[in-house]
Amino acid sequence: MQMTPEEARLAAARVMARSDSLAGISETPGELTRVYLSPQHLQANAQVAQWMEAAGMTTWQDAVGNICGRYEGAAEGEPALLLGSHLDTVRNAGRFDGMLGVLTAIEVVAWMHQHRLRGDRAIEIVGFGDEEGTRFGITLLGSRGLTGSWPDGWLETQDARGVSVAQAMVNAGLDPQRIAGAARAPEDFCGYLELHIEQGPVLEGENLPLGVVTAINGARRLSCRFDGEAGHAGTVPMALRRDALAGAAEWMTAVETLTRERDPTLVATVGTLGCLPGAVNVIPGAVTLSLDIRSPSDASRDALLADLLRTGEAIAARRGLGFSHDTFYSSPATPCAPQLQQALSDACRAVQGRALLLPSGAGHDAMAIAERWPVGMLFVRCERGISHHPAESVTADDVAVALRAFSLAVQRIVTASPLQRFNAAGAEQAMETVAPCVAITQWQQALVAGRPYASEEALLAEAARLSESWDAQALAQALCAHPRIGERAQGSSAESALSRQEQSAVNARDAALTQALAEGNAQYEARFGRVFLIRAKGRSGEEMLAALRRRLENDDAQEEQEAIGQLREITMLRLRGAFA
Repeated sequence: MQMTPEEARLAAARVMARSDSLAGISETPGELTRVYLSPQHLQANAQVAQWMEAAGMTTWQDAVGNICGRYEGAAEGEPALLLGSHLDTVRNAGRFDGMLGVLTAIEVVAWMHQHRLRGDRAIEIVGFGDEEGTRFGITLLGSRGLTGSWPDGWLETQDARGVSVAQAMVNAGLDPQRIAGAARAPEDFCGYLELHIEQGPVLEGENLPLGVVTAINGARRLSCRFDGEAGHAGTVPMALRRDALAGAAEWMTAVETLTRERDPTLVATVGTLGCLPGAVNVIPGAVTLSLDIRSPSDASRDALLADLLRTGEAIAARRGLGFSHDTFYSSPATPCAPQLQQALSDACRAVQGRALLLPSGAGHDAMAIAERWPVGMLFVRCERGISHHPAESVTADDVAVALRAFSLAVQRIVTASPLQRFNAAGAEQAMETVAPCVAITQWQQALVAGRPYASEEALLAEAARLSESWDAQALAQALCAHPRIGERAQGSSAESALSRQEQSAVNARDAALTQALAEGNAQYEARFGRVFLIRAKGRSGEEMLAALRRRLENDDAQEEQEAIGQLREITMLRLRGAFA
């Protein structure tokens, strides 16, 4: 079931209004600042919980201050799909970074609840308490609480006022000794989806509302230094200078050039520059600078970094300078799960005609979640790519498109596939699934006993292997459920229904053909003592009549093997149909 454009428009209007409402919960009048475990954080949690409950969810605040909601699925024991983002902000923030993902997730659940739709799997939504790291200078506290991966020492970390994380938790009514209670078991979730503003200009440049994230960039950050020799700006000839700043400038240009020449997903930035001694009339003797390099591929990033460092060393050697560097931060790339990318891509194609794949250059809670569960991310276009700024903006129209796509992807993931249902079913129910494929009880029982199957391909391979033992006895057993070619199958069984569908083309043919098939059937039964068996699907009546006449020329052994081969074909076609 799809969310209609009108339903999406109304839901988007609620998202925009609720974004405004959350933007009003701020510690700073006139701007949006909401940090971890502040009164404003707890107020935002309470408000979001109300919206979750109105959407049909049960809610709770976990041991590290994340606000959580659950919408139950129809099947017990199935892992839930986790949706969400964060509710904290940078200082003087925009109103969509993080919040948009939480609010759109609530609208998807609300729409399902309104239409009395429940997937096989439950849906959980989380509003993470800290992604930005604004208050304590440490990031992903909320998502690492969920994964149970808080590093030692976080509780002692202090904010600018000297308040530790532990004390802040006590002030917020939480117990720092119980943070482990926020951790979820690996079997709790099947995956995590996050909807987020792009925070970049790519979608705007492509004139698309949505894009599917392939990976969250890994990053390396380095402190670099060029050492030369300070000297008088007026007395040292140009040819005799060891100017550290000139060397650093040449390298900065090389960083830009070499990065542009590589994979367009690679980015490298020199963000800080310090010049010593820093006087207008002194040749710079030393320059310190930072390098930030990011890529959705660790191998590509590291290969570029090696080239940049070799270039820095070569520039320094040619200019008589020293070059040194030290890595002070490193995070691996976080690839998004292919199956979640596929679900989001299919949904994007359904609502906007195209699925654009792109990496995320910013960090997200998904980086922590990916340590435990598969992750996927849907980007929404934002004006000029502006983020972490009051000018951060999305349109209601784009949010409506996002809601339609996100709801499609969520439904696909929480609705079990026929194979998943078959694997989870009781033996009797599972037998009902495969029984219409062929009336050979031993084959049906063996196929059911082989569960669970890792894939449809594995199921089909096992079914084919089991059919290799079929003989004349199995053929006779199966033929009891097969009508004559050209005759309508009788009865209300599932197999009879399949036979009627398969022979629909034959039954619609003219009287002459019907008569010829009847005569051929009679000759065949007189010759071999059983009903003529042939795959009807995809064949015309004339083709089947020609095959019947040809097979009348077979000897008994030849025809028995050909009939068993046709039985295998029919069975496998039906089995594929049962799990389509």
